[in-house]
Amino acid sequence: MPTPSDFAKSWVSQNVHNVPGLEDMDRHVAGLRPEFIAAAKAQGITESQLDAAVGDIDDFLTHEYENVHDPELGFRD
Repeated sequence: MPTPSDFAKSWVSQNVHNVPGLEDMDRHVAGLRPEFIAAAKAQGITESQLDAAVGDIDDFLTHEYENVHDPELGFRD
């Protein structure tokens, strides 16, 4: 079983990508949140373990999307 931190890094690298024209990042992140939690649970990692590893899951995923933001292709405010 991966550590919660290792799981989160791996999941983000596979699932968080720049989304051209994305207008509502909060809604997009809210849609990915259950997928993230379900994938963690499939690896034997609880939501509380994820919270301990990454902090607030929505904030974590939002931050990861901000890291892949491309000014020419990325999110519109």
